[in-house]
Amino acid sequence: MAVQAYLDAVNKLCDALLPKVMALTNGGSLDVPLQQYLAQLPAHTKLLSDFDRDLAELPVPPQATAKAAALNAYTRFANQLDAKRIAAARQGQVAYAQEIHAEEVSAATDPTIAARNAAGFHDSCDAR
Repeated sequence: MAVQAYLDAVNKLCDALLPKVMALTNGGSLDVPLQQYLAQLPAHTKLLSDFDRDLAELPVPPQATAKAAALNAYTRFANQLDAKRIAAARQGQVAYAQEIHAEEVSAATDPTIAARNAAGFHDSCDAR
């Protein structure tokens, strides 16, 4: 019961985050001109920060620690992608476009996503 309540609470946060990210990023695409990406970056960063704060406030029942670990691993993976994207953006449009393409090829098959989904978290957590 406690595990399901935790999953429900996290999924509610993810479900609330997704439409905000979609609206901000014109449907969720990162394949946009560099200037557009940079313009939306502060608001996107705030959405993620707010989500992380709300997530940190959720108590994790002892029975859900493995599930929380799967979500944390995914969050670390997502943060690494964000860092690579920002670093590429600082190098210019070509580097940014190359990074976006590399993410499209490899990110969808990252095992942290499958583990997060197998733990019971919604696909909407991709917004994180």
